[in-house]
Amino acid sequence: MPLAPGGWRLRKTMGSLPQAMGLESLPPWRRWVRRLGRFLWVMNPAAAWLFLREGRRRALAYLQHSLMLYDTRDALLFRSLEPLWVPKVAVEKAFPGLSLERIEVFHPLPRLGGVSMEELVILCALVRHLRPRRILEVGVAEGRTTLNLAFHSPPEAEIVGLDLPPEAPPAVEEQGADYRQMGLARPGLLLEGHPWAAKVRLVLADSTRIDWRESFGAFDFIFIDGAHDYASVRRDSENALRTIAPGGVIVWHDYGRAQG
Repeated sequence: MPLAPGGWRLRKTMGSLPQAMGLESLPPWRRWVRRLGRFLWVMNPAAAWLFLREGRRRALAYLQHSLMLYDTRDALLFRSLEPLWVPKVAVEKAFPGLSLERIEVFHPLPRLGGVSMEELVILCALVRHLRPRRILEVGVAEGRTTLNLAFHSPPEAEIVGLDLPPEAPPAVEEQGADYRQMGLARPGLLLEGHPWAAKVRLVLADSTRIDWRESFGAFDFIFIDGAHDYASVRRDSENALRTIAPGGVIVWHDYGRAQG
């Protein structure tokens, strides 16, 4: 998925999905049975309960996820959701020459809300392979990812870690927990007193309310893992696209869910 010109966007998806099965070749009665099965799978009492208890947004989100989980992935009112999905590409294919072997990581086991060990290895491999001189991480939390990026980046690299100031309003549920809600007194605790922390500049500011390029200049590598709601991820993405240097790489962790 090229990023004009010469760069790449690496988007993390929830996994590859099976190809949709067409209904045109089935007898009419079987097509109706299949459609009824989809309808009953999605429109179950849980959706109505969520609508009454949590409101329309939660109910629609449940329906969307239920529809995607259905084994054929055919929608009720249109043929397929396949065009809406970003293709899943192995990181070694997206970045020829990248190796996932012998990647050392600090603090491999994540706390709740942190990137998985597999994701951390991929991030470290990317930084080791690309050798970016300027790195931006949005969403530092305890500093586990930041510390590992510092270890694998070139000696002259500069890392800016961006997280909320202590006076910022607490994150709402759809945004995922912020560092205070994770039980951390301040972001970047794992960096304190560590020799690799000399590469890191910790900035306390709301990533959605500042202009990154104006505040920090251009970056060769940006990792977005701040708030997980659509509006915040969109603003962070727009900021990143304005800030990334030619040939740079942007990595999005996730949005719409807060497990990591």
